[in-house]
Amino acid sequence: MQTWYHENTKVLHLGTCPMRADYLPVAPGEDPFGPRHASCRSQLLNGVWDFREVRGPAFLPEDWLDLPMTRTMPVPGNWQMNGYGDPIYINVRYPFPYDPPYVPVENPGGLYCRTFSVKKQPGMRQYLVFEGVDSCFYLYLNRRFVGYSQVTHNTSEFDVTDYLTDGENELRMLVLKYCDGSYLEDQDKYRLSGIIRDVFLLTRPERHIRDYTVTSEIGEDTAEIRVTFDADCAVTATLLAPTGEKLAVKTAEEHEVVFTLAHPMLWNAEKPMLYRLIIEGGEEVIGETVGLRKVEIRDGIFLVNGMPVKLRGVNRHESDPLTGSCISREQALHELLMMKQYNVNTIRTSHYPARAEFLRLCDELGFYVVSEADNESHGSAEAAQTMADIEGYTGLALLVNRPEFEEPFRDRVMGMIARDKNRPSIIMWSMGNECGYSIYVERVIRDVRKLDRSRLLHYESMHHLTHAPQPNDSLDTIDMVSRMYDSIDTIENFLQNPFETRPYFLCEYCHAMGNGPGDLEDYWSLIYREPRLMGGCVWEWCDHSAQIGVTENGKSMFTYGGDFGEALHDGNFCVDGLVYPDRRPHTGLREMKNVYRPIRAELVDGKRGIYRFRNLLHFTSAEEKLTCRYELTENGELVRTGTVALCLPPMDVQEVEIPELASPAGEMVYVRFIYEEAQDTRWQEKGAYLGHDQFRLTDTLPVYRPADSAAPQITRCGNTITIQGEQFTYEIDALTGLFSQMEQNGAALLTRPMAYNAFRAPTDNDGPFRRDWERFHMRDLTSRVYEITADVENGCAVVRSRASLSGLSYEPMFRLHTTLTVTGQGEVHFDTQVQVNRHLPALARFGLRLFLPEELDTVDYTGFGPYENYPDKQRADWYGRFHAAVADLHEDYVRPQENGAHQGTTWLRVSGARQALSVYADAPISFNASPYTQEMLADARHHFELVPSGASVLCLDYKQNGMGSASCGPHLLEKYRFHEKEFRLGFWLVPEIR
Repeated sequence: MQTWYHENTKVLHLGTCPMRADYLPVAPGEDPFGPRHASCRSQLLNGVWDFREVRGPAFLPEDWLDLPMTRTMPVPGNWQMNGYGDPIYINVRYPFPYDPPYVPVENPGGLYCRTFSVKKQPGMRQYLVFEGVDSCFYLYLNRRFVGYSQVTHNTSEFDVTDYLTDGENELRMLVLKYCDGSYLEDQDKYRLSGIIRDVFLLTRPERHIRDYTVTSEIGEDTAEIRVTFDADCAVTATLLAPTGEKLAVKTAEEHEVVFTLAHPMLWNAEKPMLYRLIIEGGEEVIGETVGLRKVEIRDGIFLVNGMPVKLRGVNRHESDPLTGSCISREQALHELLMMKQYNVNTIRTSHYPARAEFLRLCDELGFYVVSEADNESHGSAEAAQTMADIEGYTGLALLVNRPEFEEPFRDRVMGMIARDKNRPSIIMWSMGNECGYSIYVERVIRDVRKLDRSRLLHYESMHHLTHAPQPNDSLDTIDMVSRMYDSIDTIENFLQNPFETRPYFLCEYCHAMGNGPGDLEDYWSLIYREPRLMGGCVWEWCDHSAQIGVTENGKSMFTYGGDFGEALHDGNFCVDGLVYPDRRPHTGLREMKNVYRPIRAELVDGKRGIYRFRNLLHFTSAEEKLTCRYELTENGELVRTGTVALCLPPMDVQEVEIPELASPAGEMVYVRFIYEEAQDTRWQEKGAYLGHDQFRLTDTLPVYRPADSAAPQITRCGNTITIQGEQFTYEIDALTGLFSQMEQNGAALLTRPMAYNAFRAPTDNDGPFRRDWERFHMRDLTSRVYEITADVENGCAVVRSRASLSGLSYEPMFRLHTTLTVTGQGEVHFDTQVQVNRHLPALARFGLRLFLPEELDTVDYTGFGPYENYPDKQRADWYGRFHAAVADLHEDYVRPQENGAHQGTTWLRVSGARQALSVYADAPISFNASPYTQEMLADARHHFELVPSGASVLCLDYKQNGMGSASCGPHLLEKYRFHEKEFRLGFWLVPEIR
């Protein structure tokens, strides 16, 4: 009779080998650094396996191992992504009753079957390795029970020598959706199940190296590499330099070899120098890479190899819209190369260890890694029957305060460290995420400290440190204060605490959900200014989604929580990345790239053309990494180019005088310094864009001057005021004070009446403001004109109106004094003075909305571009002249929302084959041009539901509110809020007929 272990915290693994470092030995004569699983000693069992879904152990018959398979399943693969069950997204709450260690009786499972052949060899043993199974599994070979294991993202290894026969063998596994370990795997992600990483069979000599640990000590100009072995055979180690030169060959004495190096080549994220270690023993060979680096904190400052380092990071889940939580080496490499292109140097493996190959790629490409254990139990806070006694995060500790969960918590941490202890890219061990703090957690942390002093220890859930530390507090367990989504004010207050001397790390900040994040530059201005601020990791790298198909026009159909009829879900809170599910960049990623740029410039003296450049690289000179050129523009048009010769050691500053940029004259003159890759790299070619700085040198605006012409005629019939010239007829609705129709040579320029607009489709980050905007009915404001006059003045038709805009149940929100001036050529000057109700909170926007024929499908503009930009999200953009299709100005967020604005616009032209409309702004404005209305964006749940409106919708705004990152972060900074109570909006509208 089967014994079940998946609700027993005293049995986490049964029949498994002791945890060890990740390595794949090869046979003598094979390349130990060749592709993974290329050796004859490694048999990869990935592929299509036979499969049968089951309700759970309680419903299995006694002869369940004999049940026939009913379908197939890819391995690696999630069964929910392959037709069995649905991909369910939940953030905090447990998807089952909170009754640890028990899980539901209805516990969906998968019965897997795979046959494979083995040639038994005398003196050799076979080991079956599972790199990741969600959530637990029972293993059988040839119908004999081998063992049990859990912990989704840790490796399980079994010695199966005595279970195998010469020839064909049958492997069967029962994988369950839930186990007692699921209480510690409550991560904010899709809840998916199955065999999620590689499965393979290793053949090894009876006597072999079981494990080894590589450590190093770095001196002034020397280094020592120490390798200790757990082996029952003689061991020889050969050390090769990063250049390939053989440095030394040593035989282990007392299970240890020591290499002493003069003038060592150190590893860091900019120059990831890797020595190669060839380990021979027991008729097998192991290839290992070794990075020499020293991580420490000195006087509250984070150092790598003695240099202060800032961590420009992202949080990364393993997620794909087609393969779910199963990420191949090729997928991982694509992400890492992309991160390099976008100036990322740090990755937090939120919230579990990444696959082993991913970390080796981090060693090779150069990333600092915060490796996090597979521990998260934040759902315990919401599981309490009453929240009355739970203050703040204290409820998170409900699970880890239970003594029976100390060993499961420890097992997950120690399994991570055992596997990845030799990876130089890992600079911090993180005990987990949002589990709370308890004496049991502290015991684990202190044991890790004894085990590994070469890395920093991280744990955000140190709740006894959420208060201001006092002199008698014990602060020796964790090396830094780590926080999530703190405001800038909170960070500045932290720095003022005289009793706290540790560095500060933002393990999560700038929640990148939807249109955002909008406050990156403000954080980094502070981080660069304060030495104790280590940096941070943006939440998060990618949108999570399950793709359900492709539309007729080729658009991927991305879903989120609630799309599969599930009662318990957290909506689109998983769609919160810097890249789309298919890894196309959001504009937020482009924003982050320039905030993370490797060099920054300051304008010192514009009259003399003096600029100060600061190299933000820690180990690389500016001239080694990049070239710098500049573009001088007037009104967005290029007038001069040049190069800047920089000679900047790491972290140094240089002032450069550029006479060609001294005392420029002209309208809206800007200089933009562009930083480009100096040489070909693995991730991008020489000349690739790295970032830029731009400075405005003059602020004289261009002025539009209409041509002289005969005065137009004015007539009035009821509520319609008609203004007519030789080639145009315009109608103004006296009830709104705005144009209801504009015709030039019989061609209509408007498909709907012009309207004032104070509404935007709420963004994910608009939450704190959205409730106010809805309360005041900003979407449905009604216009009331109190008086309107129409006269001919100075050869122009002039229509003046006094009006208000109001929402239901409230007094007027806006009072307007508007003047429309129409020349004999049909040019229109729009001018409105706006008074905002003093009770209104920050506005979303204010401006004018025009519905143009969809044939006007192209936009040229002078302003900030080429990407969407807002008051606090504009670092990816620059002032210039740009050209785009209206459709391409739409940013296709998975959940539609406000997008595509361009600030600082002084001129724009929307054109088609026969018509065009130019806008000349009196002062810089913000504009959007889109195939969709704001109402359509607000009402659609998914991007693939959008159908073009049949018009080119043009919004001309005085400004918009900032974006921020309040979907899971602090409120928008005051300086980016649209708080003005009085302002003026003015521009010329110039229609054209071709």
